[in-house]
Amino acid sequence: VQTCALPIFKERNETRDALDQDVCRWVVAAGGLPFPVSNVLDEATLLQYLHHIKPDAIILSGGNDIGDFQCRDNTEIRILNWAYSHKVPTLGICRGMQMLVTWSGGILHEVTDHVGKRHDIYGEVTANVNSFHRYGALSVPEAFTVIARSTEGTIEAIAHRDWPCEGWMWHPERDFPFSLVWLDRFYKIVMGG
Repeated sequence: VQTCALPIFKERNETRDALDQDVCRWVVAAGGLPFPVSNVLDEATLLQYLHHIKPDAIILSGGNDIGDFQCRDNTEIRILNWAYSHKVPTLGICRGMQMLVTWSGGILHEVTDHVGKRHDIYGEVTANVNSFHRYGALSVPEAFTVIARSTEGTIEAIAHRDWPCEGWMWHPERDFPFSLVWLDRFYKIVMGG
């Protein structure tokens, strides 16, 4: 299951749920079958949908800043509550990691020089990654551990202590060909190992 971003088309008076097709391609490359979630579902319908499809994993995708669209924020909070209570493996990509931080009581701050760049990260996860975010975290709630930071100290990846859940500030779907490192890491989150 993946959440969708919300672009507005003023010339048509429409707000649309949208998901980068490369996120879907990345999920398929990881061995999954993506099921996007609309942001218009009320809580009861969303829970019914999740119960019906029984996802193996949840991905909170990138796009938008938290607070831009309250309906997306609400949808992702409900999904996280459900995923946590059912211990469904979860990955937050960029904005998705930011949602994990705020959902668990953390605070975001604006970062500079992280949009449209590549930079090194170090820690349990060491790599050169893409970067497209304006917000990050200086610390995380106690339920999470930091598994990667940028050289200036910005948190770039987190992992939950007792739930198969990680957050990555980079976009694995934007690197071509897809990195086997990130596909394998996601597979291990889903498979519990």
